[in-house]
Amino acid sequence: MGMSEADRLMSLERQGWGALSRGEGRDFYGDVLADDAVIVVPGAVLDKRQTLASWDDVAPWQWYDLVWRDVLDLHDAAIVIYDVTARRPLEPPYRATISSTYARRPAGWQLVMHQQTPWA
Repeated sequence: MGMSEADRLMSLERQGWGALSRGEGRDFYGDVLADDAVIVVPGAVLDKRQTLASWDDVAPWQWYDLVWRDVLDLHDAAIVIYDVTARRPLEPPYRATISSTYARRPAGWQLVMHQQTPWA
């Protein structure tokens, strides 16, 4: 995987956090999430429909900071690994290590699995 592909995948993650910060997560991830995607967040395992619906009653992120760890090349798939610190209004900061697995599909890269591991 050339650096441009790794950069493209990291950019997708940045764009996703940006969309979530603007309250536009449903629009952005409606296209990026694969129909068979699995999202693992603290206390839940969600499919695409559940993930998109989960943002309806949640305040957008007020700010976020991403620190990249690695992009693992799996030929027709790749895993983006990074740390995030983010905050919603009136809540303590959320800190987690993230892994997002993308598959190369006919329409381009699609997010097929996303896991958040909060820091203790």
